This record gives sequence, C-alpha cells and structure tokens, in this order.
Amino acid sequence: MEHSSVRASISNARFNENNSNILFAEITLISLFLGVSMQSWWWGGGVYISFIVALQIQPIAIFIMVALSLAWGWVGYSVGAIVDSVGAMVVLTFIGFFIGLGVHMSALEWTQDVG
Repeated sequence: MEHSSVRASISNARFNENNSNILFAEITLISLFLGVSMQSWWWGGGVYISFIVALQIQPIAIFIMVALSLAWGWVGYSVGAIVDSVGAMVVLTFIGFFIGLGVHMSALEWTQDVG
C-alpha cells in the first residue's frame, strides 16, 4: 500500500471512530430514556444490548441509521419551526438528515470493522 493510502485509511478510521462516539451516545441516551420512563433496568439494559446486537446485522443496522438520521432531520425541522420559516424548516430538515446519515453510516462502518 502506498504511504498516502495508508494515511488516508488511518484518517478515515479515526473519523469513523469519532462518529461512533456520537452513535453510542445516542444509543445510551435512548436506552436511559426508555429505562427511566419504564422505571426498569431491564428495559434500559435490554434496549442497549439490542442496539449493540442489531448493529452487527446489516439490514437492521441500516434501518436504525436511517431512523436516527430522521431524528436529526426532525431536530432541524424543529429549529426551523422556532424561526417560524417554512424555508428554514425544509432546508434544516434536509441538512440535519444528511449530516446525521453521514455520521451514522461512518459510525456503522467502524462498528462493523471492529465487531
């Protein structure tokens, strides 16, 4: 492998690893929220473990990445709604979704590389 290819591969792996931190923070927050709202450690732990297992099953993992990215789009939409602008709602929805999708797909690549 050429030196620049090695450097690019290392940079990509670091980028993916950093994005995996975001993904695991989301999974942790979802698990905590469900565990607290259901008042059950079983729910929180079960959801967390289910997410971790699901990340190793490609079709389910892609579905989860899209669903989490839609949540980012919803955040963009909400910010646009606060500004009270239809244009802002549409633009921020798409920006949130596509940034989220990029982050989630690179995080998924990292989880599947190490898993």
